[in-house]
Amino acid sequence: MMTTEVEKYRSLPIPSRSIHSWRYTPWRKVHPTGDVNEIPTDVVPASVSISMFDGTDVPEGISLKCSDSSEQEWQDSADIAEAFHRAICPEYWRITIDEGLVLSSPLLIEVKAGGHVAATHVSVEVGAFAEVEALWSINGEASWFGFRRSGEIATGAHYREAMEQALSSSTILLRGEHWALAKDANMFCGLLSLGGSLVRSDLRSNIEQGSSIKKMIASHGKGERVDDNHLEVEHPVGNNNSEVVLHSACDDKSRSISTGMLKIAKGADGSDASQIFRNLLLSSGAKAESIPELEVLADDVSAAHGAASAPIDPEQMFYLQSRGLELQEAEHLVVEGFLIDAMQGLDSSIIIDWLRTRLTIHLDCALLD
Repeated sequence: MMTTEVEKYRSLPIPSRSIHSWRYTPWRKVHPTGDVNEIPTDVVPASVSISMFDGTDVPEGISLKCSDSSEQEWQDSADIAEAFHRAICPEYWRITIDEGLVLSSPLLIEVKAGGHVAATHVSVEVGAFAEVEALWSINGEASWFGFRRSGEIATGAHYREAMEQALSSSTILLRGEHWALAKDANMFCGLLSLGGSLVRSDLRSNIEQGSSIKKMIASHGKGERVDDNHLEVEHPVGNNNSEVVLHSACDDKSRSISTGMLKIAKGADGSDASQIFRNLLLSSGAKAESIPELEVLADDVSAAHGAASAPIDPEQMFYLQSRGLELQEAEHLVVEGFLIDAMQGLDSSIIIDWLRTRLTIHLDCALLD
């Protein structure tokens, strides 16, 4: 634990519920103990490993290094979750991908969190004109897990990733990340959010001229699970593209929260930004709140947003049951199709097939519960 970072955390005010990203989930609720002044000292570092999805050796040009967090030089942050994470995080992992590297098979990056309180920070640096796909698996039995990522996609690089978040159903997950895309860079990322009892994610991106980012999230809620996703994309300059898609399927008494903010700065003409939130409510006790927002200060832009919530289509259920499926089997088939549809913008058959397999396994296990 770093004394300076602890002091910085304690100097910050508790965020008001009027703040866009803290509207539904207060800081006290996602703090490991609920006492916002308490700093855990028994934090367990999460393990991080990297391999190739096809079983071959990791090629030269890709490195994974771990260092003590006290060795990192952090920029001051006014975000209380980020400051708290810096105060407790024991390790810092850095994944570096060399300039011009082109991979024929995806990377497989596994993060495992155990213990009462776990935390880690992973940074990803993709070199100029590299072309890389990555599959992230987040799992473990930690009671509380603080997971932060930061990333830089250099000029002309193309980076696609899919992440399966399959932590224990009792885990509280506090997740934050920030990505910066340089000129003419592309980043497409899909998240399958399945685990955790309370998940609070703050996902931010900043894109430059000619760059493009797509963020796609599919969330499945069971029991009393709460999944709170805040997404923010900044267009400081124009002639670029961002797209946010979130599909949630909520059953039992689960709750999905999705807040989005697209910011287009003054003079950022030629920006094209959109965000769409869709919620499938599977029971009368399930809830979904979606608030897409725009902050547009430029004139010549394309900016769109929308949100919709609805129960499952009875005609779909009737059709599937008339073909011999039981009620739960038919419902899970509809849910699978609805959630995986959020990932179509990934434009990668390998990644989408991997996500579909992980989702099918999850839903089959839920069917047996």
